[in-house]
Amino acid sequence: MDNINKPPSENGGEVDEYHLETREKLLVRMNEIRSTIQEMIKENEIVPEIEQLELKEFNVDDQRQKMHDAVMEQEVSKVRDRIEMEILERRYMRDVIKRDCWDSLKVKDRAVKAFHTEHEVTNYSLKERPQLELDALQRVINTRTDELAEEDEDLSETQSSVASSYSAELGVVHPYLYDQFTLHTTEQKMNQIVLLQDVIYKIKVALNTQFDKVYKQKLQEINRVKERNKQVKELLDELEVDEELWEPDLNDREVPERVFVVKDSEIKAEKYLTPEEEKEEERKRIEEQKRLAAKSDNVRERALDDMMDGVLEVKKESLLKAEVPEPDFVQGKPNNEWTDEEKKQFKEFEKNVKEMNAEKDKYRKLLENEIKGLQKNTKEATERFDDGLKKLFERKIKSDMAICQEELKIKTLNYSILMEKVLKNEEMELVQKLKAMAAQKKKMEEGLRKFENECAEFQESHENIIADDKNQDKDFRKEFSNLHKAHVDQLYKLFKRRPRWVPFLAFYFENTSAFWFKMFLFAFRGHKKNAMDELDSHRNMPDGLNQPVWEKFCQIRRTKVDTEHKIKTTAVTLAEMMTSLQKMGEEDQAAEEDIKQIEEELENLREEKQNFLTDIPVQFLLKQGQVEVANTDLIPDYRNSILLHRSRVEELNNTIQNLGEQKIATMVQTKDFRKGIIQVEWDNTMRRMQIEDLKNKERDIQKLRLTEDHKEYLKADGDHRVCKQAVSMKETQSLQQRNYQKDVKYRKQKIRHLQIQVGYREKKNEALDKQVEDMHVTVSQMRHIYEASATEENEAMNTEQRYQEVLLVQRLKDTAAYQMEKLAFLSNEMQRLKMRNVPSLTQIKYK
Repeated sequence: MDNINKPPSENGGEVDEYHLETREKLLVRMNEIRSTIQEMIKENEIVPEIEQLELKEFNVDDQRQKMHDAVMEQEVSKVRDRIEMEILERRYMRDVIKRDCWDSLKVKDRAVKAFHTEHEVTNYSLKERPQLELDALQRVINTRTDELAEEDEDLSETQSSVASSYSAELGVVHPYLYDQFTLHTTEQKMNQIVLLQDVIYKIKVALNTQFDKVYKQKLQEINRVKERNKQVKELLDELEVDEELWEPDLNDREVPERVFVVKDSEIKAEKYLTPEEEKEEERKRIEEQKRLAAKSDNVRERALDDMMDGVLEVKKESLLKAEVPEPDFVQGKPNNEWTDEEKKQFKEFEKNVKEMNAEKDKYRKLLENEIKGLQKNTKEATERFDDGLKKLFERKIKSDMAICQEELKIKTLNYSILMEKVLKNEEMELVQKLKAMAAQKKKMEEGLRKFENECAEFQESHENIIADDKNQDKDFRKEFSNLHKAHVDQLYKLFKRRPRWVPFLAFYFENTSAFWFKMFLFAFRGHKKNAMDELDSHRNMPDGLNQPVWEKFCQIRRTKVDTEHKIKTTAVTLAEMMTSLQKMGEEDQAAEEDIKQIEEELENLREEKQNFLTDIPVQFLLKQGQVEVANTDLIPDYRNSILLHRSRVEELNNTIQNLGEQKIATMVQTKDFRKGIIQVEWDNTMRRMQIEDLKNKERDIQKLRLTEDHKEYLKADGDHRVCKQAVSMKETQSLQQRNYQKDVKYRKQKIRHLQIQVGYREKKNEALDKQVEDMHVTVSQMRHIYEASATEENEAMNTEQRYQEVLLVQRLKDTAAYQMEKLAFLSNEMQRLKMRNVPSLTQIKYK
């Protein structure tokens, strides 16, 4: 049925019209059947419930529907099984993680947060100490006890006087720790590691103890705050004030057990219930309803509600809600109908109302003060707790520092043990290697001596063969002394003659290696006999020579050839042996150098090991200012530093200070002395300058010339000179007065003349002012006339200029339009030429 709705496949030809028509008919028939069934379903929903049919009765193909249901059920089963397996796997992982990271912890990871800040302090999570660790600790303590008993030392003396961590300041002191300067053996270092681990554990336990106290204190403070808030809430209710109170609570870090509690709000997915679970939920709901119904019919509770409004203690009515009862006549009678007694009662009522309001105000202020006091107590208590938490945080920081310092000691000791093992293993390897090379060297020396003896014997035999060859050459003529000299010379020439392979033999002997020479001999060994037989043939026998002589000659020549062949062979063998001997000597020398190198490495390694064992790493705590190392990086470099005792530095500082004081005293003395020298020089210079001034005055006096007046002044007495000066001064005074009077008279005359001129100038200025005013009027009139004529000319000029600008703009627009048309034409022409020369893809597609 689904295949009918698919489009027909194209197999390179047209679809058969008959099949296409049949398919269309089937589709139309299917649509009619579908419409009919949908109408039947709609009618089935309208009819009464007793007449309605089930939806499955409208299925056209029940078998196909069942097959689909079975497939869906199978898929659902697979998905359910897969989900169940995933859930099981996650549960297993949860159990494993919980067992390893939670259940195994003796002290769980917990935090305490401050009330008013985001500050928080965490404790140390601790596991239960393994029995092996406790046994090792007990063994080390027993060992240390025996060692201290043997050395007859107090436990207090075993501690080093140099502080190496903050553990002592935290109150954690282990009496069995080794002194840092006495750790030499591996066993001591391993025992020290165990003791340091115990110190770290005790530091954590001590901090956790303080942490538990602070945690319990916070719980108590929270309960107290809740109690105070409860009282404040009652007081606020009594004051009829709605105010939100601060309610502290513990977060998830402070209560880590909440991690295992899953709230319904955390589950985003809708909960799926199986039919069995739905029945169980329904049963529980019905039981809860029955329990609530039974509880609602409790006779005791009904009696309590009827008698005392559901409470066992009747609270007193609040003073703020109390009211003075109003007299009855106030609402029943007008004011003018009241009697004197009723007026008196109303005045008493008003007095009581005022007293009641005053009591209410006093009581309200009392309640407000009580609320403020409770809130102040809450704030002070929480702030006091925060201060205590800060102290705990400081102790936690110091504990972390102490733990890091102890762990640094442990790592240093582990590194020392590891390096000691490494150095020991390297030493053993070098010793074994040295022994093996010494044995090999001894074996090589024995083989070398033996081979040297063999080479000497072989060289001696080779020299003997050469001597025999020379003797054969010398004795040749003696062997044929009874022959004629010409025959002997001819035979000697034949004696020197060799087969054709002999020159090649000499060439190979001189130009090739011994191996290829031996290969050549092996290859031509079969040709030797044939070549010698050819030389010994009767064709080569000289004329006039007897057969026995020729045979003897041939025998001697063969012997000579064999000897020469043997010489060459032994020479090659001897060269090989000498080469091997030289190579063995070089190998022996190389082995000896290797042994020396290994011995040197072993010596250096032992020296390094000795230095490592004696150079003990010691940890110190140095205060700020006691480290005089340039701290350019994050971690200072102490490799080139020297640790000095403080007393030596203080002694050096005292020496420097004393020398500095001495230098300052010397400098002060020098300064005073130089000051005296400068003062004497200044006095000397002043005296010289005074002498020079006196000499100049003396010279001036000597050069001074006296006039007659000077001489007369010097000769006359004082009284006569004074009278003469008085007479001359009176005459001078009378002369000056006459001159003054003449001058005053002249000035007055000049003033009168100037006044006359001023009057004349004023009149002239008035006439000029009138002329200026007339000229101002004339100028203003001329300016108006000129401006009017200039405006008309300017407007004409502006009009002409605007007209020329409009013409210019129009010409530019016409030019631009013409150029645009030309540009469009050229662009179309270019596209046309391009389409004509290059084929288009669209044309290729639809051809």
